[in-house]
Amino acid sequence: MDEDFFRAEINRKSIFRQASTLDLSYVPPKLYCRNEVIKSLIHAFRRILEEKDQPSINCLIVGKGGVGKTATAKFFGNMFKKTAIEKDVSIFVEIYNCINFRTKSKIIRDLLAKYTHSSGRGFSDDEALKLILTKLIREKGYMLLIIDEVHLLKSDEILAFLDIAETFGHQNAKLSILLISRENDWMKIETERVLSRLNEKFKLKPYNFDESMQILQYRSELAFNDPPNDDILGFISQIVVEHENMRHGIEILRKSGLYADKKGLDEFTSEIIRDAANDVYPTFRGDIIDQLNDQELLALYGIVKSLIQNDEPYTLVDDAFEEYEAACENYSVESHVKMSFRKYVRQLNDLKIIASRTVRIEDVQRGRHLEITLLDIPASKLAELLEDMFEKKFSK
Repeated sequence: MDEDFFRAEINRKSIFRQASTLDLSYVPPKLYCRNEVIKSLIHAFRRILEEKDQPSINCLIVGKGGVGKTATAKFFGNMFKKTAIEKDVSIFVEIYNCINFRTKSKIIRDLLAKYTHSSGRGFSDDEALKLILTKLIREKGYMLLIIDEVHLLKSDEILAFLDIAETFGHQNAKLSILLISRENDWMKIETERVLSRLNEKFKLKPYNFDESMQILQYRSELAFNDPPNDDILGFISQIVVEHENMRHGIEILRKSGLYADKKGLDEFTSEIIRDAANDVYPTFRGDIIDQLNDQELLALYGIVKSLIQNDEPYTLVDDAFEEYEAACENYSVESHVKMSFRKYVRQLNDLKIIASRTVRIEDVQRGRHLEITLLDIPASKLAELLEDMFEKKFSK
């Protein structure tokens, strides 16, 4: 490749109008097929805008992955804040994903830094939270706190968030909470005590074919100069319905656009859609991979390389740890001890990126070992993904 070729390639007209509208973090200006849950959220939280005492409301959105839980909550938060401004009510909307903020303390201290410019050192969680609530009262403000992937917090931490009004007094708790969780994960922490603190619980169902078509048509109009025709979108919608995951459909659209650009095409073909669909793993949580820290990524890579080397469905912690150490050495990153590695394995297991199980060793009395496998994506494909990330992260 020379400079002229590079310039010609980068200046060639793209099939995309705005590729970022297909990013997983993007919240569209219109939210289709979730009118009922948005209505329910409006009626659950509207009292905050209408009543002088501004009550504290706790709600939960649950459902499978790819049913629009996060998009629905973010859209509601955006519109709730806009409406509050029109009504001259001071509302702050804060969104935290527990992939990045894995403890109650981290969330509270980040809020403290935003609202009081304090690091929170020397304060307990309750003391820090009291400072935040005092600031809200003083400035006649109110906070809607949205916590995504909330099941990654401990049960007592979730209960502490839901108990804020009881702990600090309803007149002082100028704060409401909207939790988001996958349904199966939530069932593991749901207790009568937790349920009693929730005002409402909303379950989102997977999109049907017509709903999938409507969403994909809209997102295509936002993303592309010439959107795919209905036959192509119908093909993708069928895949969405089959896997019950709209993220799968959005990612197929994004990858199809990239393939078309690379091949210099100005329209979509069924072959391109098939290639993109084969490259997208519907239940693999690629969005979470982007949020992992370096040591967690290297631990995951150690597991992946060990699975590839052993050519077995499961690998052992010791084997994965050896591959992790080799990867750290290769990328000039200081490796951590095996105890820390085991912690990373537990965290990856909690995030549903891997699965692990403890099994007995038949020929050793009371012997046990931990077996690890990948979920929903071939080891070779994940190795390619991680190596691309490392090339950008660790290249000098």
